[in-house]
Amino acid sequence: MNLVFRKSFNFKRIVTFTALSILLIISLFISSAILIGYKVTNPMIKDIDQVPTDYGLEYEEIKIYNVMDNITLSGWWIPTKNTPILQNEKAVIFAHGYGYNRTKMPFDSLELAKRLSNEGYHVLMFDFRNSGLSEKSPTTIGYKEKTDLLSAINFSSYEKGVKNIALMGWSMGAATSILAGIESEEVKAVIADSAFADLATYTRESFSYWTGLPEFLAVGFTTIAEYLFPEFKISEVKPIAVADDYPPGKGLFFIHSKKDGAIPYSQSQLLHESSQNSELWMPPKGGHIRSYKHFKEEYEEKVLLFLDNYFLRENIVDRPFYLIS
Repeated sequence: MNLVFRKSFNFKRIVTFTALSILLIISLFISSAILIGYKVTNPMIKDIDQVPTDYGLEYEEIKIYNVMDNITLSGWWIPTKNTPILQNEKAVIFAHGYGYNRTKMPFDSLELAKRLSNEGYHVLMFDFRNSGLSEKSPTTIGYKEKTDLLSAINFSSYEKGVKNIALMGWSMGAATSILAGIESEEVKAVIADSAFADLATYTRESFSYWTGLPEFLAVGFTTIAEYLFPEFKISEVKPIAVADDYPPGKGLFFIHSKKDGAIPYSQSQLLHESSQNSELWMPPKGGHIRSYKHFKEEYEEKVLLFLDNYFLRENIVDRPFYLIS
């Protein structure tokens, strides 16, 4: 009897230990997913420590109201003084990357804004939700940021009367620009620097890079994160799904460094191959959204020629454009 009892007792201990171990693993898994999901949707907010007047640019402090979810966005309207006579006004809207803001990026965004202003473009620079001076609301890496960008387009169109608009985005802002650009008639061209093609696929493939955890955990973590954070719709952020819908009169220009360690340049190649109406430039170095920093003059010239082609400006001569290099 004692032997039978001892065996039964040991079996119950093993079952109990196993069950508790499984519960602990599940709890750790869910807790880790919650922590990662929270950190992803609440990146550290960087300060604004520059203003356009530091670059000799006049500007207006603006507030953009997102009617979709009542978020107020902060930004600058930088009017150009060089609008050519008998030509329509044109504007370029900047869309910054994840974790950055209108000025805090790995390159000098106000320097680029100055060049565009000198060439006759109004420039709108703003902070996405949960960034810079805009209202706090969970970051969604493109899902709700698309409505932020559409609100900025509406501001340029209805508040400033500018109907010819280009979007210029970097990383998250690049993907968001592709998604928003197809939905707006005012947008004539989109420049996407270092975009991802499909957030769900990219998240799985880059999971280890961003978290340090094994790649096989990616699907489980992202599934739990989407369930626990309803605004985080990873599976619905797919620039590649709309790239081919761009009509011939609306341009797409992809820029992606071959040395990008955060988002592989193959993502822009996929977008380019999926679009019937796009151009691609892959600088040989630069890192993630650092091509402008390393190839400033060439970057500006390629961007300006691309914009010229779609805004039908008169001064498009003497700007050679090269595709894949």
